Amino acid sequence: MTEVPKAFHPHPRSVHDLLFAPGSRGVLIATSRDPDAKRTFIVTPPPESYLDGPAGPVAIKIPVTVAAASAISRETRMLMALGEAQLGGLEPTVPRYLETLDSYGLPAVVTTVVKGAPMSVAYHRWLHTSRRQPVAKDFALAGGWLRHFQRATAGDRGRITWAREVADDVRSRWPGHPRLEAAQVRLAAADRQLKSYRTARTMVHGDYWFGNLLVDNGRITGVVDWENGARAGWPLRDLVRFALSYCLYVDRHTRPGHPVRGHRGLRRTGFGAGIRYGLLEEGWLSDLVRLYLRRGLDGLGLPSALWYGAALAGLGEIAATANDDEFAAQHLELLADLPYWPLADDLPRS
Repeated sequence: MTEVPKAFHPHPRSVHDLLFAPGSRGVLIATSRDPDAKRTFIVTPPPESYLDGPAGPVAIKIPVTVAAASAISRETRMLMALGEAQLGGLEPTVPRYLETLDSYGLPAVVTTVVKGAPMSVAYHRWLHTSRRQPVAKDFALAGGWLRHFQRATAGDRGRITWAREVADDVRSRWPGHPRLEAAQVRLAAADRQLKSYRTARTMVHGDYWFGNLLVDNGRITGVVDWENGARAGWPLRDLVRFALSYCLYVDRHTRPGHPVRGHRGLRRTGFGAGIRYGLLEEGWLSDLVRLYLRRGLDGLGLPSALWYGAALAGLGEIAATANDDEFAAQHLELLADLPYWPLADDLPRS
C-alpha cells in the first residue's frame, strides 16, 4: 500500500486555525488575478506552533482557484524534495515545507520564511537597468547561486533533448497558429545544436526570474515560488529563463517608440524588443547576457557557443507553458521572428 505523503494528509487542519489563532499576527504580501491566483501571507503564529520549525514568522500560500490549488500541490511536492536534497550552504535560501492546511477544500501550504527583498525591487528603481554595474551584479548573483544549486543537485547525464521536447509542447498548445511553423523551424535548429551534447540533469526551479530571487546585503538570500520546479530536469531551463526575463522588461519604464536610456540603439517597439536586443545587438547589455549564458554553459561542461540555441529553446518553453495565453503567444511570435543563428562564426564545432 502506498504511504500518503505528509503534505497530503486526508484531514489537515484549517487555514483559519493558523491565521486566526489567539496571538497570531500576519500581513498579506502578495496576491494576483492570474488563472492560478494565490494569496501569500506572512504570519507570526503563537509560540511553539511548529515544534520542528521556526519560532518566528511563517509563509502561507492560499489558492484562489482550482488551478492555483494544483500549482500549490506541485510546489509542495517540490519543496519536500528540496528538503531531502543535500543543498549545503544553499539550504537557508530555500523555503522549508512545514504543513499543508485546508482552505475550503483546497490545499494551502505553510513554509519557513526566507529573508530579503525581491531583485525586482532594485530592478525597477530609476536608472538601475540603464547602468552596466548594477546589471552586471544582478547577473553575477543569479548565475552564482544557480551554478551552486546545479552542482549540488546534479544527477545522471543524458543527451540534451530539451529543444525537441519544447517543440512538441509548442505544437500541442498552438495548433493552427500562423507563426507555429516558423517557430518550429527555430526550435529544430536549436535541437540540432543541442542534441549533440550531454549534460547532467539537475533539480530545476522552472521560473528562475528576478522576481523570485530575494536579495539582502549584496547576496541572494532566498529563491521562492517553486511550483514549476522539477526534481530532475534540464538545467538550461533556469539558466536561460533569467536572461530572457531580465531583458524583457528593460524597456518597461520607457514610452512606446522612444529610446531606452542607457542602451544605444534600443527603442520600445512592440513586445520583446529588449530580448531581441540582448540576444542579437551590440552593447554592454548584450555583452553581459552572452557572458552570463556562456559562463553558465561552461559550468555545466557544455560549449559556450550553445548559448543562442539554448535561448531559442527557452523562448519556446515560455510559449508552451506560460499560464497567460497572450504572454505565451507573444513569445511564440518573437521566437518565430528571430534568426536561426546570431553570427556565423558563433556556431559550435561538433
